[in-house]
Amino acid sequence: MHIRRLVKAGQTSHTVSLPKEWISKNNLQKGDTIYIHPKSNTELLISTKTDKQPIEKKEITINVEGKEVDTIQRDITSAYLNNYNTITLLGDDITSKTKAIRKILHDFVALEISEQTSMRIVAKDLLNLQEISLFKTINRMDLIIRTMIDDTISTFDGKKLQESIRFRDYDVNRLYFLASRLLKGSLTNNELAKQLEVDKGNVLSQWYLVVNLENLADYIKNISEISKTRKDKKIKEIVKTIQQNYLDIMKARHKNDKKLADSVIKRRKEIFLQCNKLENQEISSIIKSITTTINNIAKIIIDKE
Repeated sequence: MHIRRLVKAGQTSHTVSLPKEWISKNNLQKGDTIYIHPKSNTELLISTKTDKQPIEKKEITINVEGKEVDTIQRDITSAYLNNYNTITLLGDDITSKTKAIRKILHDFVALEISEQTSMRIVAKDLLNLQEISLFKTINRMDLIIRTMIDDTISTFDGKKLQESIRFRDYDVNRLYFLASRLLKGSLTNNELAKQLEVDKGNVLSQWYLVVNLENLADYIKNISEISKTRKDKKIKEIVKTIQQNYLDIMKARHKNDKKLADSVIKRRKEIFLQCNKLENQEISSIIKSITTTINNIAKIIIDKE
């Protein structure tokens, strides 16, 4: 850490000296331009680059030879989240895995196959991250989840909506990966963070929000699957209560209403008591997990400064 004192220079300006070793390391000379980026109300970032830097084009090669599909999926997911624009998959046995690899690539927004041979598959990222809205992406996840809950309640009346709900859960998963990618990219690119209107101090809470939304969609899908063979009014009423809790917590998020968020948390005990009375312990466990997930979102709101 270096300590410097402000020196007044003229009527409206002040100057501060920069460490000699930093100037030498960056090959700076008298008259060179440096850039000052506001980070917060109390911090400035001094850089040799403008914050309007283009997003780096990154390429990665993944050897799939002898790998199981699950491992390949993890490798591709990691590359996507780390903002690689070109992903090349190589392997003598890639032909036998083509169908599985195509399915994996389809899990990610704007990742398309641009080239394929008997020994390699090249996937290109067609997404311009600077034209994507993180706010709209999260809101899209929210809207899908709302419709999933509506239709899950209808399944207890005998409506066959499970396949539609599964498709929407898949859409939430894709948006989760996209939002995670945007948030991770904003940590290393100031221009992207500015474009997304992301305060780097809130990246962790935003990421925790999308994680809980993705988990919530999974739990709702699971309840709809169980309801195939059950028309239990007690469960239906509990799911309606959960629906109201979810609507309230997202309302609290939009209005930054900590009092409403706290009231949602307080409802947890009553829901757990109702779950303990259910004969079906599997669905009782899922409802408890949904309640905990909604409370996680409530805590994000309460902890926000």
